[in-house]
Formats: sequence, C-alpha cells, structure tokens
Amino acid sequence: MKLNRYELRSVLVIGTIIALRLLGIFLIIPVFSIYAVNYEGATLSSAGVAFGIYALTQSLLQIPFGMASDRFGRKPVIVFGLLIFCIGSVLCAFADNIWELIITRAIQGSGAIGAVAIAVLGDCTRNEVRAQSFMLTGIIVGTAFITSLIVGPVLAGKFGFESLFFILAALGLIAVLFTLFLFPELPEKKTRDRKEVLLKLREPEVRKILSSTFITSLCLNLILFIYPLDWKNIGTGPQDLWFVYLVILAPSALLANAYIRISETRKKLKQATRSGLFFLVAAFLIYLLRAADSITLYLAGAVFFLGYSIFQSILPAFVTQRVSSENRGVLSGFFNLANFMGACVGGMSAGVLYETHESLPLIFGLVFLVLWRFVGLPGSPLEQAEEK
Repeated sequence: MKLNRYELRSVLVIGTIIALRLLGIFLIIPVFSIYAVNYEGATLSSAGVAFGIYALTQSLLQIPFGMASDRFGRKPVIVFGLLIFCIGSVLCAFADNIWELIITRAIQGSGAIGAVAIAVLGDCTRNEVRAQSFMLTGIIVGTAFITSLIVGPVLAGKFGFESLFFILAALGLIAVLFTLFLFPELPEKKTRDRKEVLLKLREPEVRKILSSTFITSLCLNLILFIYPLDWKNIGTGPQDLWFVYLVILAPSALLANAYIRISETRKKLKQATRSGLFFLVAAFLIYLLRAADSITLYLAGAVFFLGYSIFQSILPAFVTQRVSSENRGVLSGFFNLANFMGACVGGMSAGVLYETHESLPLIFGLVFLVLWRFVGLPGSPLEQAEEK
C-alpha cells in the first residue's frame, strides 16, 4: 500500500517544515562541543549543560504544546513555536560566555513543536502507511541532517560559530512562511475524550514506546557529543567533519529506508525493532574498542545511525496509531517529552562522563540498551491486532 496524493503532499510539506527548523539545529551539532568549550568560563561539563538544556526545555513544553494544538489547532501552535525558536536563536548568537549561552539555548528550546508535527502526520495519513510516512519524513529530515553536518563545520570555520545561530533564525522564519501558506487541510476532529490519554498511558505497549524513545534519544546525544571530540583527538579538524558524517549517514539512511518499506509491507515491524536494537548495541561495543583510529570511528558511527534511523521511523508511527486524532497531540506530547528528556540526560551527562573518562559515556549508554531489552521492545499495533 502506498501514500495517496493528499498524504504525499501533506508529508512533503510537514517534512519540509520540520527539516527547515532542524536544519539549523543540525548545523551546530557536529561542532557544538568543540566550540562551546571556548566560551568564557566554559568547561566540558558546562558545555554539556549548554548542549543538553535545549532538550530540557523542549521536553518540558512538549505536552503543553501538544494539548494546545488539540484545542486551538495545529497550525497556529506551530507558528507560535517557530517564532520562539527564532528569537532564541538570535539571542544565542549574542551570548558572550557559557552561562549566557546556556540561558539562551533554554529559550531557543522553548519552541517545542515536535509533538504537534508528529500529530499532524498522524492526522494526514492512514494507519496502514504510517511508518512509510514517517520514513519519508525521516528522509527529508535526514537530507537536512546530512547537508547541515557537511555545511555546518565549514560555515563555523569560515564565519564563526556565532554566525550559525543567525542562520538558524532565518531558517525558522522560512519554516513559518511554509506553515502559513502551504499547511495541509486537516480532517475535522470529533469531541475529545479526555480520559483516553490517561488510559493509553497505562497500557504496557505505550510505556514501551515511551521508554524506547527515551533510550534512543539518550544514546544519540551521547554519541553526538563525544563523536566530534574523538575525531579531534586523532587529528581531524572541525572543518573536515563534513566528510565523516557524509560517509556514515548516507548509506545508513538508504539502507534504513529500504528495510522499513519492506518490513511494513510484509508486516514485520516487530522484527525491525529487534534489528534496530542489535545495531545500536553493536555500535556501542565497536566504539568501546577505543582503537583510536578512523576505521573504528567510521564503522561505529555507520552502524549506530543505521539502528537509530530504524527507530526514528517506527516509534512515532506506533504512537500515532495507538490514539484517536482528537488526543493525538497530547499523546505525542508525552512521546516527545520522553524523547527530549533522553536527549537532555544524554547531552548533559556526556560532558561530565567524558571529562571523567573517555569510555564512561559509552558504558552509560550501553547499560540503558541492555536494560531496554528487559523492559521490552514495542510492537506494531496493526500487527498485534491481526494476531488477535
């Protein structure tokens, strides 16, 4: 089953809005830890706080933004969140020391539209093609990710790290225009059942989804903080990291896309979650070899992003399939709360752990991956319904 014309257009528009906003964020990720430690008063620990506090404010505001979108509509809430993001980005550009950077990054993260975007994709697509819609969105976002990771180090080296924040603001404003003029018409909602979300949160499968997004996000931010530092330790400059990210991300995205489409068609998404976890664990074990050479880092990075890309498509599809459209924004808010809390814990702990010992962030992440297997991997709602 394929996306119809309305679904395809909606996914392309929403994917572009998300990608424009994330393109700016991704510009600073590959070099953030390298440049943040150069701010006045900065240490690795405080740089980690500046890295992770964006995710903290994002996580705290996901549920309020999701609830607001269920009540007032998706479009106005997305526009409001994007404008906050733009203001915060400009303030980040004027930060003179690490504490100002931490405060302005917190403001930047207050435009928490992630849950709303997930809800919109759920509103616009059928359950049977939901994973494909998130995979297509993931490709659009992944293209922005790869582009920004390539361009970001070059721009930071040529124009300065602060200039990237002005680019973030400009991209946010373009996303506002896309939202105002190209946002899809959404189906009319029924009366909300406020008890539905509370009942859903008690379901074991929903708790598995929330645990899964917390752990994958935690591991991603651990990797994103220490990865550029390890490349720097073997002599690779920030301006050369674009090639590294291109090599590890492009094949991972293509393989994950093909795998998800086949898995959804054959109704084998439960098996896909097992494969994703296998790749994440394998990547951390490879990385822990600490061979201090480029081959180990390339291999660990490619395997990690293959596993992460699988979950990036599956998990939001699962959460939107488990709730009606009237409460999709709220449950997506809980989903993104778990997501950004994982990012916050991963980002903030990475600096402290890495400063203590270079292997500690990897051990920390591996512990969560092992625990995850015992908590349980989520299953596809559609596949489980057919089994019954």
